[in-house]
Amino acid sequence: MPETAQSDLEHEDRIEAIAALLTQWYTLQLLSTLHPLDTKISQPPHTPSPSLLSSWKTAGMSNLVMETLKQLPYLCGAEKKELAPFTRPLNYLDDDFAAEVWKDPFGLSEGGEKVQGYLGTCIPLTYCAGEEYGWLLLLDLHTNEIYEISNNAQTQTQTRRPPKGAPKYYYQHYPHNPAPETLKSWINKTKQLLWVPDPSTGIWMQQEKDDWNGSGKVFAV
Repeated sequence: MPETAQSDLEHEDRIEAIAALLTQWYTLQLLSTLHPLDTKISQPPHTPSPSLLSSWKTAGMSNLVMETLKQLPYLCGAEKKELAPFTRPLNYLDDDFAAEVWKDPFGLSEGGEKVQGYLGTCIPLTYCAGEEYGWLLLLDLHTNEIYEISNNAQTQTQTRRPPKGAPKYYYQHYPHNPAPETLKSWINKTKQLLWVPDPSTGIWMQQEKDDWNGSGKVFAV
């Protein structure tokens, strides 16, 4: 088998495994009371409309990224879906905002910089919906790893700093692990934690199931 064909098959197998784990994670979300009844999972393979494909190309997505997006499941059917407090999944099928996040997930353009599509072969699976909390989960198609980037971590001193002279959008100093391992970790978090509203702040917080009696510490993600 030619090397290119073998590589394509390996990529397809990796994405199929990631899609299965995302489906499991999304299914757990649907079992909670945080999502409207019309929320559903749209399963791959998808056939994007010509206009959607055009918008992806205009955003600067490579063929590898676009083909991968066709093979991922998406939560759809309702707005403001949260996988965790201030952490929302991206639906690339019918949400123009998803392409905007892909072009500039770190908000560099908000500072007046002209940036677009600097992620290359990375795909944001989620985005931060809050100013201080939330998680950007960034899937790297070349390494099959997911970078876990909290919103407040972007403004704090990192344990591991980026290389000297690295561009502002450099992200490889953030924590990252194999994609299956990372998604399984979030699935377990969803199973073990309960989202509860914090009366003092009015935002969703996490509470361990063992502490449902109210005696445990409640903390933001």
